Amino acid sequence: MAGRGRGRGKTMSFNVEMLGFGRGETLPAPVQQPRPIYPPQIYKPVALKEGEDYEYMLALKQEFRGAAKKSPFYLNYSEKKRDVERYSDKYQLAQQESERKWIPDWRMFPAELKPATRRKIKSNIKPNLKKARVTERDKEDIVKKLEILETTDSKTEDKDKEDDEKDGEEKKKKDEDGEDIVDEEEIFDDEQLEEETDYGQSYFDNGEGFGDDDDDGDEGPVY
Repeated sequence: MAGRGRGRGKTMSFNVEMLGFGRGETLPAPVQQPRPIYPPQIYKPVALKEGEDYEYMLALKQEFRGAAKKSPFYLNYSEKKRDVERYSDKYQLAQQESERKWIPDWRMFPAELKPATRRKIKSNIKPNLKKARVTERDKEDIVKKLEILETTDSKTEDKDKEDDEKDGEEKKKKDEDGEDIVDEEEIFDDEQLEEETDYGQSYFDNGEGFGDDDDDGDEGPVY
């Protein structure tokens, strides 16, 4: 084969005409200009298809790309830290993180996967201060009830006064009877005690009966 061996072959391994010049011709001069940015196209691109279907597919594609960038699973390029941090960068990052929060459609998932949300109990619970509507009938009913309550209260007060008066009179009678009985009992007890004590008995002896018991019937000489 040509071009192989130990340097013995005289034929070249490629065709010189492929470079744009034939055998024996001089090489072209080097070009000192930069290459064109957009070289001429040999073949023109195929024209885009137009229609409602293609426009709908294009809108879906753009919407999908935007949703993918906003999703929390989209990986951003790590930007180099600046020497001087801006005050607005902090809020821009916070806004981006809030927009990337993923909120799934739980209708497409089973109920076991949905996390339970706890309701916060309000410590300062305000009372319901809404005024109730009062009609004329309600006012009349209220007035009637108040009148009935006044009459019943007055009757109960009169009865209580009468009962108190009766109780007072009975207590007075009992107290008077009790004092008489207590006085009689005290007098009787005092007399009984005086009789039973030694002060009631008389121990005075005038000596007239002295020596009567010593005779015992013996008549002796009397000096």
